[in-house]
Amino acid sequence: MGTLNAKMSTKNTYVAILDVGHGNCTVLRDNESVIIVDCGPGSTLLEFITAEGITQIESIFLSHADKDHIEGIIGLVASKICKIGSIHLNADSSKASALWNDMLYSITKTGPEPKIGISKSSGTFNCGSIQLEVASPSPYLAGKGAGGVDNSGKKITSNSISSSFRVIWDDNVVAYLAGDIDEVSLNDIKDFKYCIEAPLLVFPHHGGNAGGTNIIGFTEELCELVGANTVIFSIGRTKHSNPRADVIKAVRGKIGKLRIACTQMSKSCCTDLTTAPVHLNSFYAHGRKNNHCCSGTFVIELNKSGIVYSPDAGSHDAFIFAAAASPLCKN
Repeated sequence: MGTLNAKMSTKNTYVAILDVGHGNCTVLRDNESVIIVDCGPGSTLLEFITAEGITQIESIFLSHADKDHIEGIIGLVASKICKIGSIHLNADSSKASALWNDMLYSITKTGPEPKIGISKSSGTFNCGSIQLEVASPSPYLAGKGAGGVDNSGKKITSNSISSSFRVIWDDNVVAYLAGDIDEVSLNDIKDFKYCIEAPLLVFPHHGGNAGGTNIIGFTEELCELVGANTVIFSIGRTKHSNPRADVIKAVRGKIGKLRIACTQMSKSCCTDLTTAPVHLNSFYAHGRKNNHCCSGTFVIELNKSGIVYSPDAGSHDAFIFAAAASPLCKN
């Protein structure tokens, strides 16, 4: 593993949207209770778990079979540094990658055996005072599976059956983790009248292409349904040039007062990133070692005084204006 951040977090109740580069990973923690949604690529999750001193994980949920959502679980399970209660995922016979096969085989052999099937009927999972609510897909769409067609004849892909989740704390919805849902997923959510409203949205596909989906129409509709005023893009500075400028424009066109935060600084915003990111919190962030962070690991702190975002908007904005010649989130 690489060099860990020198300062370990002392915050006990939080939702951390990890800077894993191009990928997704979210950690829910309330003291000793931990749930993980997606595991990102590479070793970032393992680095984070080590830095936070986490030794037990109640549940891990893999939204779908893409590498940038699942790869990190292999190193985590192999490390044996954590006791893992359960691993949840949806079957996907259309995903022919060696990684998907190797991951399924290795976790089945070493345990815990994966629990197959995540849908709205799965309900809510507790992480101390935090709840993880499965928001989609419907049992119908999950049951059809990737490779089939939905009720309107549209092809169901791995993205279509991506699970999505709402995070709830103290009876307040905190965030919507969209996984990599697509147009078929969104139609499924609307058809069954599922609620995905939340103040914070972790945007699917890192703000990039979504297969055959009309990405602008999809973006506008997703923003309307979620109604968030904070949108997070989990991106890698050196991969795929995400988020797309037209996606950012569509998000800003649908949301009034809005904060956009990218885990790493897009090259579209700044080609030569030299400004020191002194605004970052102490949580482990993949981009920190190469000075690639924008928000870094974005944390929702949950405490008696309320809900606090870290890094705070003021210091984050100051960094953006100092570092980026043409920030997409501000233009």
